[in-house]
Amino acid sequence: MFKVTDNLTFTHDVKVITPTDSGHSEDMLKTTFRFLPTDELAAFDLTTPEGTTDYLKAIVVAFHDLVTETGAPLLCTDEVRDKLLRRSDIRKAVGNHYLAAVAKVAEGN
Repeated sequence: MFKVTDNLTFTHDVKVITPTDSGHSEDMLKTTFRFLPTDELAAFDLTTPEGTTDYLKAIVVAFHDLVTETGAPLLCTDEVRDKLLRRSDIRKAVGNHYLAAVAKVAEGN
């Protein structure tokens, strides 16, 4: 039986590789994605920074398990999400992960 869902979401751990003084760090960013229909995806111009930002804001519902520099828990508000989506390492990781997840779904069909 196939479940029909109007607002499909999925949560994955996304590997983010960030430059550091000693090379790179690899961290997991638990992300809940919104699975967008093809017609909505086609509306984004991924050749521009603005279009890519709009796309990322549309697919990212929330980030989870965030902490501040001091280790205090940090709630993922829209402002925090948008701040994180301005970072190129996060943009690349989240965008690529979503496309790979959706492509894997398409391969299975």
